[in-house]
Amino acid sequence: MAKLSAKQKMLNALSKTEGYNTFTTEQARRRFGIQNVSARIDELRQEGYCIYTNYKRNADGVKVASYRLGKPTKALVRAALSAGYSFNA
Repeated sequence: MAKLSAKQKMLNALSKTEGYNTFTTEQARRRFGIQNVSARIDELRQEGYCIYTNYKRNADGVKVASYRLGKPTKALVRAALSAGYSFNA
């Protein structure tokens, strides 16, 4: 069996239809063993996946990013297609 890349593991986690399909930067570091989570998210976005970043402040006041896979709006799809991009969503 081929070993999945961290990026593929992230996409699998975001694509789940049951259970938790979101993760924070820290959770991704622990689960997928990567340090630069935002770079892997950016690569997935460049491949056409519509991944949203939501920011919250925890009890200590620290800003925490969480990621989720979403469905792009029609306006976003039109803008991307007119710019030459494609979508996998």
